[in-house]
Amino acid sequence: MSFWVRGENPGYSTPAGGGDLADFPAATPETAQGGDWSRLALVRPLVPLAVAFSLGIALAPALPFGSAWWAGGAIVLLLLGALAPSVGGSRLAWPLLLAGFCCLGVHGMVVAAREAPPHDIRVLSETALGASLLVEGWVTTPPDPRPPEVRDAEETARTRFTVEVTALHLGGERVAATGQARLTALTPLPELHYGDEIRGRFRLRHPRRFDNPGSFDYPGYLAAQGIFLEGWTREPVEVVPAARGSALLAWVFRLRALILARLDAAMPPAKAGLLKATVLGDRSGLTPEMNQAFLDSGTYHILAISGLNVSILAGTLFGLFRLLRASPRLAAGGAAVLVTWYAALAGAGASVIRAAVMADVYLFAVVLDRRGDVLNSLALSALALLWWNPWFLYDVGFQLTYLATLGIILILPRCERGLARLPRPVRWVLESVAITLAATAMTLPILAANFNRVSPAGFLANIPIVPLSGLITGLGTAACAAVLVTPTGLPWLNQVNGWLVDLLFALARWFAGFPWSSLRVYTPTVGMVLAYYAAASCALARFPGAAAPGEPVRPRRWAGWAAALCCLILAGLVYSRLTPSGVEPSVRLTVLDVGQGEAIYVAYPGNARMLVDAGGMSGEGFDVGLRVITPYLLHEWVGELDVLVLTHPESDHVGGAATLLKTFPVGEVWTGSSVAGSATELWIEEYLRQRRIPHRIVTAGSLPGRWGGATVEVLHPDSSGAAGAAPPAGRPLRPNNRSIVLRIGLGDQAVLLTGDIEREAEQMLVSSGKNLRAQVLKVPHHGSRRSSTEAFLDAVRPTAALISVGYRNPFRHPNPEVLERYRSSGTRVWRTDQSGAITVEMRPDGTTVWGRRDEPPPLDRSPD
Repeated sequence: MSFWVRGENPGYSTPAGGGDLADFPAATPETAQGGDWSRLALVRPLVPLAVAFSLGIALAPALPFGSAWWAGGAIVLLLLGALAPSVGGSRLAWPLLLAGFCCLGVHGMVVAAREAPPHDIRVLSETALGASLLVEGWVTTPPDPRPPEVRDAEETARTRFTVEVTALHLGGERVAATGQARLTALTPLPELHYGDEIRGRFRLRHPRRFDNPGSFDYPGYLAAQGIFLEGWTREPVEVVPAARGSALLAWVFRLRALILARLDAAMPPAKAGLLKATVLGDRSGLTPEMNQAFLDSGTYHILAISGLNVSILAGTLFGLFRLLRASPRLAAGGAAVLVTWYAALAGAGASVIRAAVMADVYLFAVVLDRRGDVLNSLALSALALLWWNPWFLYDVGFQLTYLATLGIILILPRCERGLARLPRPVRWVLESVAITLAATAMTLPILAANFNRVSPAGFLANIPIVPLSGLITGLGTAACAAVLVTPTGLPWLNQVNGWLVDLLFALARWFAGFPWSSLRVYTPTVGMVLAYYAAASCALARFPGAAAPGEPVRPRRWAGWAAALCCLILAGLVYSRLTPSGVEPSVRLTVLDVGQGEAIYVAYPGNARMLVDAGGMSGEGFDVGLRVITPYLLHEWVGELDVLVLTHPESDHVGGAATLLKTFPVGEVWTGSSVAGSATELWIEEYLRQRRIPHRIVTAGSLPGRWGGATVEVLHPDSSGAAGAAPPAGRPLRPNNRSIVLRIGLGDQAVLLTGDIEREAEQMLVSSGKNLRAQVLKVPHHGSRRSSTEAFLDAVRPTAALISVGYRNPFRHPNPEVLERYRSSGTRVWRTDQSGAITVEMRPDGTTVWGRRDEPPPLDRSPD
């Protein structure tokens, strides 16, 4: 969020003669000769250039050629654009310049994404990373110190830090390397500082995502931080104190660590944790209750150091310098230096760097006695950041920061004329409401698309919480300065900050308690996002801001009709997504990429929806239901499930069920007759009883389900005592072999879902004489050595085999012998670790299978 100094009238202030402030009217797009584009380009030339540069970055993945071609094209176009006015081609100047900046954006992204230096860690092959490697490097981002009160047993021995890799030992040879990696040591380490050298053996990999529609782009998130490799180790790591890197940054990191440690010692843990989050961006001391309260109240942004914190601090510092009789230039220069210093102390993360650049650009405009146009400042900061790191464009924080600031810049001046006549206290409150509404309105589609959450309570919660967080930022910064002078700081100031953060948390918790405080929403489509912003743009054009002196304000009626048309288009897109289309009957089945687990979503004709298994990761605190399956269902606009099938009670199949049951209405739950043995299974059974959700224990011979011409048959386990049924050998069945096996059919086409059955259950199915024929087979037990017998494959005769398996999983699934068995039978194999989510579209006349990373080839067009 940008900072600007405003006079009594709406406008922007710059130094005038004699050291006073001169007020300028707030510049809006309409100021430029009623919206004339060429005049707008002259008034704010950096705005269209920043848009063109961003467009080039966005288009780069779809464009051919290397960086040299784009650099050459940019130079030619920029030269032609600069020379065009001198040869009578003034009208061509701006189009040529914009095209040149677009080529510059493409060039920057091509270099960042495709053309790494020869020794960069990005070019390491997966084969080279197959075994643990000896890594040498130096620490670029040390871990923040964490007080013992907020560390659990697992975190006590876990240390995560970022290093600049200098060498890797590949095949017994030391090879020089460059690039940043994020490493995790699962054993205790000595205290790490910026610049220390490390040497240890790590398991490395390129960052990966759960590749499903709607999934979080984890590699892109790390790329925006310049990180392209991650690793972990349980072996000892050698740490050598050193002075690599920047001496200034080393001093800043040590100063930050000292401040954090002293705040922990001077204040109770909860108060210190919230103060550190608000002032320094260190959220390691926040409790889960705090995190949830700020999320649900729509005020979590105050815990992520960004434009809000920086703009408040910049304004406070500028005001303090002016109170001390400093000239506007000196006040702006001093504020800019201290804001930059604060950004470094706050961790120098991407969001705080963006905010500091935006504030410094405006403040230095005051220093240089230039008109501080906020849109130009915003565009300049965006150009600088995207030139430095084009990956920022895909960072959600970058998008939210700039869109929120843009919304405030464009909407607030339009409210000033109506608010100017009101008393100051009322005007201040309404301005706070207008700022909140402007930022929220501009960022709403991004929040919905990335987090599937909107917080209606945030409109009200931000009114008291934003000013309060600004006060805490100011006093908290003073407390940080005090603890540098004396270890305990100023006790009275610590007490005041403690009261304020308690009040902040109480307000967030109170607003979060409203029934409508936080709502889950579906992921908007690209068309919906475009229609929304088109409607917003037309609405802004319909209600212009302040005109230039002497020019009347001319409302544009056509813009109102255009905004209404865009709203109708948006409503139509939403309605069409909510209403099932009347296309030919088909079954669409998606094997989700959930790592080493299983979750299969099935959409039947007539809009019936089933989820078979709910994923899970054994021994980890990662909630697959919350982080992977829920985003996918919301992306597909699934608001409820007709059936949730839990094939067998193993953690990698039921781990996400608890979250899904709490998040989505479920018509009924199908399970086998296995006795619950884990806390998750017991919780599920109790939850179903309390919520009166029908619980069907299904066995072979259960009545088949039917939805719009599609059938669901239960083939296994056997109905005669499924829990204790024994295979022909006479031994009791293992839990995996009691998995529910489903055959989903549509006409002559079928898909066979097999859970985790192994050779004993496969033998029982073959001997039962049931119809196992299916064009598509979900491979039993992730392709383990004990599954997929030849007799079973002969009975099924699949054309396609789908394996849900984790990347480099410790079980080494799928087994090479099993894969060879499928290939020798002419069956094409899809794997979630290679193809991402795998989709099967089954129609009466044929079946198609494709993965997210594959082209959708037809497999079987004729009934068999």
